[in-house]
Amino acid sequence: VGEEPASLRGFDIGGSVGEIGIRVRRYIDRTKPLDCSGIGRRRFLVIEEHLQFAARNALHSFKGKRRRSKSLAMELLLYISCQRQIAKAIRFSGVDSKDSRIAIVALSNSKAALEELAREAQSIVGGTPDDDLIEIQSVQRMAKLQRSYGITSRAMEAARFEGEIDSSVLKRLIVERSALLDIQD
Repeated sequence: VGEEPASLRGFDIGGSVGEIGIRVRRYIDRTKPLDCSGIGRRRFLVIEEHLQFAARNALHSFKGKRRRSKSLAMELLLYISCQRQIAKAIRFSGVDSKDSRIAIVALSNSKAALEELAREAQSIVGGTPDDDLIEIQSVQRMAKLQRSYGITSRAMEAARFEGEIDSSVLKRLIVERSALLDIQD
């Protein structure tokens, strides 16, 4: 992400979210090198590449004239969710108290701070690390992501390179949706 790396970890917490957001915020407040952190519904986060792209665009937008929010964390949420409006981004990617699968997203100019968060995340949120669910690994997950991001089968076929697999096409189209936020205003 240029000068600011990003990190994404998935967790199955085995119950409802409850106080996890508060615990993450307390951790961030103790470890100032983390510039931005958030918890999102893991079923809507796609892949590391999408996060890196969203993080780079959120930083660029936040530091520039295209800022939509007063918070870098919210700016990142807009790009991850591919939404222009904050309320829609929160509905799309935010966690509610019933969620049991979450992702922690963090930005920092300190790679060491991100590595420390990766080590500490399990004790902060509880549950089991489960980064496999961040990737597109099933037809059902792919269909859910297509519906969530509004990507039709027709769009998938139109964007497909010869020999390209469905998950690769979907990843590219989601990143494209995120990139389009900058030119839609």
